[in-house]
Amino acid sequence: MYLGRGIDQINNISTLDNLSFNGSDTVFNLTQNSIAFVPVSADALQIQIDGVIQANNFTISGSSLTFDFVPSASSVCNSIKHFGVGLITTVSDGAVTTAKLGADSVNGSKIADDSISDEHLDITAITGQTAITSLADTDKFLVSDASDSGNLKYVEKQYLPSGGLVKLGSSSVGNSTVSTITFDSIFSSTYESYRLIGFVNADTGGTQTNFKLRASGSDVGSSAYTRIERHTYHDPSDSSSSQQTIHGNNSNEWIIAGGGMRSDSDTAPCWFDLTFFPNTSRQFFNGTASYVKNTNSQVHTGYVGGITQSNLSPDGIRIFPSTGNFKYVDISIFGVTQ
Repeated sequence: MYLGRGIDQINNISTLDNLSFNGSDTVFNLTQNSIAFVPVSADALQIQIDGVIQANNFTISGSSLTFDFVPSASSVCNSIKHFGVGLITTVSDGAVTTAKLGADSVNGSKIADDSISDEHLDITAITGQTAITSLADTDKFLVSDASDSGNLKYVEKQYLPSGGLVKLGSSSVGNSTVSTITFDSIFSSTYESYRLIGFVNADTGGTQTNFKLRASGSDVGSSAYTRIERHTYHDPSDSSSSQQTIHGNNSNEWIIAGGGMRSDSDTAPCWFDLTFFPNTSRQFFNGTASYVKNTNSQVHTGYVGGITQSNLSPDGIRIFPSTGNFKYVDISIFGVTQ
């Protein structure tokens, strides 16, 4: 394979186009028959100006020639000769252009280690790919390992910290009414426990907030629920505080806000943070709840819990008022990672 000057430029002597001077430029383009010409080196050129051979007073870069003086506008370039050396075994600097490289001709062995910076990376390498909406445990992320001098490595999704909670569903209702809130096909073997966090408002005074387990899209557990509600309450009328225990057996649902919620637009909801354990031999939940009682505006807050009297094998839950409707609802349910 031959590397070097074009076949038309390997004769011993080539005559180049003369230069024209304007009294200010020092850099000129070398051409032959008006086509850019790349000399082998500055030493291969013989330039005659006003009958004087020039020597050691110019440099070349590619096809550009730079004098270290400013030729006078009245000076005449008598001739430029290039003395070739036949076949060239060493390619001159800048002689290999992008057009000379074949497609896919540069492989990894020709790229210096640690030389590819972000300015050379095409952003479509990521944004141009197909997006995924869920991650498998073995999906991989590229990371810079700080413990190993920043070397690039990958980490699988299963080893990333998840924060413990995975959001599985939510329900949000503004200034309108809803008679029930259902989360079907939520419970599975993926998680051992589930968090239900949020609040509901009642549009009817004295309403209780009820919970019922579901399976295959239907309520389950007639007369199968046992529950307890242990609240401390504060009476704003006389600044007194006390405790109240409400419990029930053989119920058709679990109940919090057993004392009955006050109906007060969006300003007096029932707040709750409950943990469910649906995959045990008997399902149970516990957590905290707060609400304002309908009859005397007492503020109740404390512990609620319950257990089923048999295994109901649920996959979801329904939340509903004992009377009337809910409004201004905001509830989310999370799977708890172990």
